[in-house]
Amino acid sequence: MEQDRIFSYFTDPDLPNGFEQKNVIIQRDRYGYGLTVSGDNPVYVLSVREGGAAHRAGINVNDQIIKNFTAVNHNE
Repeated sequence: MEQDRIFSYFTDPDLPNGFEQKNVIIQRDRYGYGLTVSGDNPVYVLSVREGGAAHRAGINVNDQIIKNFTAVNHNE
């Protein structure tokens, strides 16, 4: 069963003073999540579709996914 939302923590490795953590919820649209990723550990964002779900959530190319939740409840 596919999830309609993913909740992830992303960091931007290009920041000169370290990492900035972003807590992001991506609401899947009819085209999907609007991003491609690569890697196993760590996982990086390779592309973000302009105007897509990830773009609207503030995800950028080269962001690093450090934790991913596919099913989230209010306690997490």
